[in-house]
Amino acid sequence: MDALGVRPAGLDIDGDLEAFSDLDLDDIAVSAASLCRAPIALVSILDGDHLWFPARFGTDQVYGALASSGCAAVLAHGVSVVIPDMMMDPETQKNALVCGEPGLRFYAGYPLATAENKIFGTLCVMDLKTRPHGLSQQESEGLAALARQAMRLMGLRGEAITQERRLTAQHLRRERVALQAQQADLERRQAREKYALQQAAVAAGGVGIYEYDLVSGNITVSPEVCRIIGIPVTEVVTALQWTMRVHEDDRERIPLVSQLMDGSAPLKLEYRVIRASDRKERWILQQGMLDRDWAGRPIRLIGTIQDITPEKNATSRLMTLLAVGDALRMATTRRQALTEACQLLGGRLDVQRVGFAAVAVRDALFTIDLGWCSPDVSPISGNLQFGVFRRTSDFLRSGAVLVVDDISSPPWMQEEQNACRALQMEAQIVVPKMDHDELTGCLFVHSATPRDWTLDETSFIRTAADRIFTALDEWDAEVRQEIVNHEILHRLKNTLSIVQSLAHQGFRNVDDQGPLTTFTSRLVALSAAHDLLMRRNWQSTDLASLVGGVLTPLGVESRVEISGPFLKLGPDTATSFSMVLHELATNAMKYGALSVPDGKVFLSWTITGTGESAVMSLIWREAGGPPVTPPERTGFGVRLLKAGLGRHGKTELHYAPTGLWADLTAPTLSLATF
Repeated sequence: MDALGVRPAGLDIDGDLEAFSDLDLDDIAVSAASLCRAPIALVSILDGDHLWFPARFGTDQVYGALASSGCAAVLAHGVSVVIPDMMMDPETQKNALVCGEPGLRFYAGYPLATAENKIFGTLCVMDLKTRPHGLSQQESEGLAALARQAMRLMGLRGEAITQERRLTAQHLRRERVALQAQQADLERRQAREKYALQQAAVAAGGVGIYEYDLVSGNITVSPEVCRIIGIPVTEVVTALQWTMRVHEDDRERIPLVSQLMDGSAPLKLEYRVIRASDRKERWILQQGMLDRDWAGRPIRLIGTIQDITPEKNATSRLMTLLAVGDALRMATTRRQALTEACQLLGGRLDVQRVGFAAVAVRDALFTIDLGWCSPDVSPISGNLQFGVFRRTSDFLRSGAVLVVDDISSPPWMQEEQNACRALQMEAQIVVPKMDHDELTGCLFVHSATPRDWTLDETSFIRTAADRIFTALDEWDAEVRQEIVNHEILHRLKNTLSIVQSLAHQGFRNVDDQGPLTTFTSRLVALSAAHDLLMRRNWQSTDLASLVGGVLTPLGVESRVEISGPFLKLGPDTATSFSMVLHELATNAMKYGALSVPDGKVFLSWTITGTGESAVMSLIWREAGGPPVTPPERTGFGVRLLKAGLGRHGKTELHYAPTGLWADLTAPTLSLATF
């Protein structure tokens, strides 16, 4: 046998081992030993190639080998077996417990079977002495009875255990079902919380969720959708209810069901809605995707809508500001600049009047300069007294922007209500124009109905006003500069006239008046250059304009063929160029091609290279005049021509038989700078 308490591997019996573990079985083992007057009694159960002793008397052995045991024959044949002398039995004599300690000799066993008559163990008794006569009739019947009792006990025990296990299994199943129900409830609760969190998240982002059933026409919407279109919170709206909220000018953008079914409808579109709650116009971005059935037919449109009015307004305001900037920059007059800018603001803000008023604080007057108004209100012009708009004028003189949503609301506006309503104005924003902390003008925006001005609108109007004020300052500065320039030009011409008069006085008694004429014509050429520069604030002029200014007073512009690209000239270069061109022209009129009727002059210039390395090349060619010979002496005119454009330029004179050739070259950068 194996060591005590060690259970062999490979247990191979039917039923539950707990069915063989019962205190009553121990009593049966005791009863069997007493009945048969045997020192050892066992209840043995087949366990693979071993025997397990759940009940025993007279031994502590728990397991034993099946081979060479008396129980092997009982289990093999299913009948009771009696072995008077185990040493004499060919099978059992090999058993170690027979041929060795404790020296078993006698064995009597009765089979244990299930209700299906399947043998699974034995009830046996053993003796250390041989028993030639075996068991008596009474002992044999008693052992059989005890065996049957053991089988009944184990059957009852098995049924009890099975029932207990069944009840336990049912209890476990109930607990498992309850746990699954709790888990399902938890998952549903978590799903609801997650959905609520998602709804809160999309609502925080201004996004609503919808599901459009293309069959029923019903639209399941989230609370945020209801908020966006301004209806009471509901779960379902009809397609007709949705369409009625769409701006009438945008309803044609909403796709038909047939378009959604055939896939031709856009799934992303922008349109306007009129909120049912406050009748305000809002821009909507709608996006979606089609859900299809097993056959691929669209059955639902699932998607989101988002209120993009702030983004639309921001984009529109930016575009308007750009348009205002373009209008101010491209306008040719101050009136045009102001009128177009105010019209752009009025159209963007959907107000009735936008204009600019000059302010004379000393005279306490608003003078309406220029502006724009819609056809449904009357334009305003002329002067408005501070006294009529005393509170407004006091407020603007502080430099703050005046924002009035409703002239009936602020108590301090009561004394001006009649004057405002006479101008058809119920709400207004006025931006003051301050120069050195003094109010000099204001931009006003009037609404014929009360208006809840938003912070974005106020900021937009202030930004636009700053641009308009800057443009007006530039126009006013140009006007002032033009006045100054005309005054300077007038005084310069007076000075040149005085110089010319002094020259005539000095040369009055000189017989040869040629030098005087030459001097006078040079003064005229210099005056022409100054005139051109004065018109451009002494900044610059261009070569083509300068050529015209020099040749026109001489009356030869039609006989000079001119060609060349735009070339900018600085103030000093323009003065030098005018003298050179005047000298070439007057020389041609006296001695060259312009001295005869058929003579002509070809004047052209080109630019080669780019950037700082660009160079101008000017060519003066005379043709059709008398033969030309080099002068015998160098006069002032020749020296002037050779000096050309100063140290930055180069001049070459060629006295060709066909006429004078003059070539001038200079860097374009120096021509434009000096």
